[in-house]
Amino acid sequence: MQYRGLFIGLTTIDIQYFVDIFPQSNIKVKTNPPDILVGGPATNAAVAFSYLNDGANLATAIGDNSFTAFIQKDFKRTQIDCVDLVAAQKNNPVVASVITSENGARNIFTYNPAEIKSEINVEQLFETTDPQVILLDGFYPEFGIQCAQLAKENGIPVVLDCGSWKPQYNELLKYADVVICSADFLPPNCTDSGDVFVFLKSKNSKEIAISRGDKSILYSDYDKFGEIEVENTFVVDTLGAGDFLHGAFCYYYLESSFISALSKAALLASNTCKFKGTRDWLKK
Repeated sequence: MQYRGLFIGLTTIDIQYFVDIFPQSNIKVKTNPPDILVGGPATNAAVAFSYLNDGANLATAIGDNSFTAFIQKDFKRTQIDCVDLVAAQKNNPVVASVITSENGARNIFTYNPAEIKSEINVEQLFETTDPQVILLDGFYPEFGIQCAQLAKENGIPVVLDCGSWKPQYNELLKYADVVICSADFLPPNCTDSGDVFVFLKSKNSKEIAISRGDKSILYSDYDKFGEIEVENTFVVDTLGAGDFLHGAFCYYYLESSFISALSKAALLASNTCKFKGTRDWLKK
């Protein structure tokens, strides 16, 4: 069965270098030519959903820039139907520089996107895409909050990807049905996962997960707490793995329970770590 998922958030250009070890200061490192990839939390999540579903919808900001055709080609290849929030506007994408070592560890240099003013009508977007689930990554908050509000009004599950704390989460959490956090997500006055669970439950979040790389996923399903073990695999590259977890979760959540969806999504995310970059796993 083909489901309808709508992903709202960031698209980036990722320039990824592979090195044997992370370099020291003040040296020049010769590497193979970098991989240039399309990325971003919501975008990669949409790719994983599309992989399982043969299609996904994405609302993001591309605009008119040197990478526009490159991004559109990637979306065609990955079966992403994109609504461009800044179509025909001059808009530079976020460019992330990624340094990945031979054991899959990575450093990322990036920055937040510029504020945008979109003329996309949220109600028309929902009529066109008719989503059964939406995911937001916290970027483009003005537009994202409108989408979350409308989804909540129409009984559409809202999945919130919480990578790192952003002030807009205070508003977005009012509408979230599922919250999936990274270990780096630390709201104000939170210092560990226990604090995060308490904070999110104070926001009336019912289904919560905290992913921790190769460690187990912690979860709270209403009043039930537990852990989901992550498959022990040979890691080549972890870039995008958390995003793929979120996208796969959205797919499995439409056909199974919260805990089952997390388990299946974790397995897919682990398998993506066996390949370099964020698209090679799709072929293999």
